[in-house]
Amino acid sequence: MLWLLLCLVDVLVASFEVIVPDEHLPAIRGRPAVLGCKFTPDPDLSHLVVTWQRSEDSKVVHSFYYQQDQLDRQSPEYHNRTSLFISELYKGNASLRIAAIRPKDAGQYLCIVSNAKGTGRALVKVTYGALYSEPRLSIHVNSSALTVQFETEGFPEPEVIWLDEHGQSLDQLELRNQTEDGLYFVKSSYEAQKPVVNVTFTLKNPLLNQNLQRLVFLRYDEDITTNQGTIAAVLSVFCVFLLIAVIWLVCKQTKWRSSRQCSL
Repeated sequence: MLWLLLCLVDVLVASFEVIVPDEHLPAIRGRPAVLGCKFTPDPDLSHLVVTWQRSEDSKVVHSFYYQQDQLDRQSPEYHNRTSLFISELYKGNASLRIAAIRPKDAGQYLCIVSNAKGTGRALVKVTYGALYSEPRLSIHVNSSALTVQFETEGFPEPEVIWLDEHGQSLDQLELRNQTEDGLYFVKSSYEAQKPVVNVTFTLKNPLLNQNLQRLVFLRYDEDITTNQGTIAAVLSVFCVFLLIAVIWLVCKQTKWRSSRQCSL
């Protein structure tokens, strides 16, 4: 009889489980993150207790019992930033949403769930990352060379590559430091010794699968490289002509569409 009772207990315990779909979750700076957690549901929510806490220091991130949120013991850094999908609890969804991810949100989170069918827990590791901003291009000219430079910020440290027109790696000058808000500021440049520049700048953020690639192609007259104002003027005139050409093309297409609609 005792053996049968023990077997019955084992079956009941085995029938309850808590799982996380993604054990490692990359979270993006300033955006919400959803920490997935599923459990064996029970239609009666009166016995349901859901607790999310930090594994490192047991700080309470979010709690739910007595069929409502219980946030008296919630850690201050999560105030007004967390929520459960209440309407999904009866389906076994205990996922946690954290708004506006911050650097300190990185770490390990425990999803602990219990109901009339049992108790279980699962671990989610959150990694913090920030998408790198659009690289800002600048061109510097002196008497001996022309320097192409890009500046951008993000997190974590990126991989930066400069390639020539044949796909060969180029030497670069680079400055990296962390800003007050924890981002990496990257200033990367390539110094060209010839009048035709055809290079590709690539920055990779592997954590967030971000790949920024920018092609730089320009031709300059070595006789006027000592006059930065002349170079700037030449580039400005080129940009003006390019802008005029774009406006002309847009107007032409607009007139063509209007005439086509009238003919129809």
